[in-house]
Amino acid sequence: MKSILTLITGISLSLASYSQSLVRGSVKDEKQQPAEFATVLLLTTADSTLIKSVLTDARGSFVFNNISNGVYKMTVTMVGYQKASRNVTVNAAEIIVPEIRLSSGNAVLKEVNVTAKRPFLEQRPDKLVVNVDGSATAAGSTALEILQKVPGLIMSNDNITIVGKGTPVILIDGRTSQYTDISQVLKDMSAVNIDRIEVIGNPGAKYDAAGGSVINIILKRNASLGTNGSIGLATGMGIYDRSASKTDRNFYRVNPSISLNHRKGKHNTFGSYSYLDRNQYDFSEFSRVISGQRYFQENYSPGYASSHNFRAGADFYADNKNTFGVVLRGFIRDGDRKANNVTVQSDAATGNFLSTFQTANNTDSKRSNFSGNLNWKHSFDTTGTDLNVDFDYSDFRIRNNSEIINRLADGSQYINNQRVDNPVRFGVLKADFEHPFSKETKLAAGLKTSIASIDNYLIFMQNGMVDNERTTDFIYKENINAAYATFDHKVNKWSLQAGLRTEQTVAKGSNRSEQVLDRDYWQLFPSAFISRELNSKLSTVLQYSRRVNRPSFQQQNPFIEYIDSLTYTKGNPMLKPETADQYKLSLTYQNQPFFAISYNRTNDVIFGNAPRQDGNLTYTTAENLASYQNFTAELNFPLNFGKKISGYGGNQFIYNHYKANYLGGIYDRDKWNWLAYWQLTYKPAPVWSMEVSGYYMTNFLNEFISINELGSLNFAIQRSLWGKKGRISLNANDILFTDRTKADIIYQDINVNMRQWYESRNIRLTFSYSFGNQQLKAARSRKTASEDEANRVKTN
Repeated sequence: MKSILTLITGISLSLASYSQSLVRGSVKDEKQQPAEFATVLLLTTADSTLIKSVLTDARGSFVFNNISNGVYKMTVTMVGYQKASRNVTVNAAEIIVPEIRLSSGNAVLKEVNVTAKRPFLEQRPDKLVVNVDGSATAAGSTALEILQKVPGLIMSNDNITIVGKGTPVILIDGRTSQYTDISQVLKDMSAVNIDRIEVIGNPGAKYDAAGGSVINIILKRNASLGTNGSIGLATGMGIYDRSASKTDRNFYRVNPSISLNHRKGKHNTFGSYSYLDRNQYDFSEFSRVISGQRYFQENYSPGYASSHNFRAGADFYADNKNTFGVVLRGFIRDGDRKANNVTVQSDAATGNFLSTFQTANNTDSKRSNFSGNLNWKHSFDTTGTDLNVDFDYSDFRIRNNSEIINRLADGSQYINNQRVDNPVRFGVLKADFEHPFSKETKLAAGLKTSIASIDNYLIFMQNGMVDNERTTDFIYKENINAAYATFDHKVNKWSLQAGLRTEQTVAKGSNRSEQVLDRDYWQLFPSAFISRELNSKLSTVLQYSRRVNRPSFQQQNPFIEYIDSLTYTKGNPMLKPETADQYKLSLTYQNQPFFAISYNRTNDVIFGNAPRQDGNLTYTTAENLASYQNFTAELNFPLNFGKKISGYGGNQFIYNHYKANYLGGIYDRDKWNWLAYWQLTYKPAPVWSMEVSGYYMTNFLNEFISINELGSLNFAIQRSLWGKKGRISLNANDILFTDRTKADIIYQDINVNMRQWYESRNIRLTFSYSFGNQQLKAARSRKTASEDEANRVKTN
């Protein structure tokens, strides 16, 4: 640790030696009164590229920090006044700009067009911001494919995890919506309207305590009167060797989308719609050794899905203090999957053939959701004392019909059927109050209550007859009540945020009128964030939070769901939530993530796929098994070459350690691994850009599964059209076809090797166009009540 601190200190001193200046000044109106909230822009003299922007304070003063030496153009604008401009030469540690005076005028101020390129990564005290908009490699992607490009996120079998923190909570514009299922619905969400992604590794007390971390996807906003919108169309297809990929056809996608926003007077209405039509596949191989015999399986699972996603809403600005809003959203998704499994049984020692059989699993699925939100914001004064009240109601419908046909070597067959009807309904009421005592001190507090009702109904039929042993009707009801308070304070170069959240959970579950679950407990979740500016460029941040990960509603369902003739999953109604303590110390350079170390410890870890043997069958179930420790060291750096090539690169060194009592033995394994990622952008001309991105990860450990190395290399080219209102992109993903999983599970008598791949190598063409008044103020981006509940609804 001493050597690490020495390294950080040395880097800090070297970076601090760069020449940076402070530029300050003041603005007054024609009556010599301070001009409060005037906009001050600092631009390059060559092409008016925006360097920084600030607002004047109550004294009319402004300050620009960390300005490099050079000559700049400064402009000041304020409603009702003429624009003022002057040149400023920065050649000393501190520059005092002579007082700027604004003159009133009847002429409408001309718009100042500035160009500013946001860095791809921005490290803020409590989050990592990934600026997606404008990235060529993101064009034509789904939200799930964009998340694959976020540093520190691990994607395996369509499941997202953050190093050391498990499965994150997914939010859209700060709220949980229909786009909450990590593995399926994110596949259907177009990336056309995504502006940026916030990765909040250690969420504070204002966030629901569930989940080790939070990923907040921010949609684009058309930032007074008029109408605007955008349209987009993306299409693509897989590029692969059919024989090597074990597939028999091409796979494609078509994804049109439209969004509209209209504001007039006190009313603002908005809506969006997107449609995704695609087919896809995954191929997997399993080799199991059971009682001296080897079972080798090949699973080919092509599937088709069409998804309609919609959102509509309105805001009404009643007066200066009250704003009311309504948001309606939902999706309708139909899909089918026709999986075919071929199993060859042989002697494990000699390899002699014993038998073979096939399993076909044909599944039709229907998913739908309708959610509504009513919200009210009341501003008590102009200092920022606000009350926000939200009420959410969501209704999910999940239906599956599966026909499982088992064909034996002698030509005989038997047929099983599974029918799942899984309505999930919940209502959430939430109130948040925020009061700033000053610019440096703020207090926030809130209350929340949620009520959920889930009916997990499965009928299992064998050769046309209902199997009562495998048929279940699990009714689950849950009530969570929460309260929190956070305190923020800034003094000199220090910033502090401390918070405490308490939650009560009341859960009851019954299967066929027999009660199998009855819980009522309280939990406390403290959090703290401390940051300090070391100099004009360097800052340190220390974070701590306690989190809880509750089991999903379906994980607590005791029914058995067959995947093929040798594999099934089984729920566990007795699952307890897992709790985690998370620590992180980071160093940032110009708000870019530079160096960080983190430590996470989790108790009562939920192993989502704990393996068991049942004769010659292998099944998985969720279990509270282990304690888990994770240590991560992270180093990021810019990749800038001249004026036309920019980007970033990064490394993470990760240590995972699991210790569990399982099946009468002790599972105690640990492993180090390395994750590298990069993105480079080349702009040969203002309207052209090219990007190369990718990642590489060495062998790593995830619960009982040891996963071999993974990687991906992507390339994209993009051109802007019609004054940057249009954009066309062509990109290729996983060019080397290396984003394929190879893994094994070896524990006691469980010996499984597996390989899996999917349509990761593909090429996509995307077009988007923005129309209307692009200065229109958009719908409010506000957080609603149901941040936690919908994330526990797994619709795949």
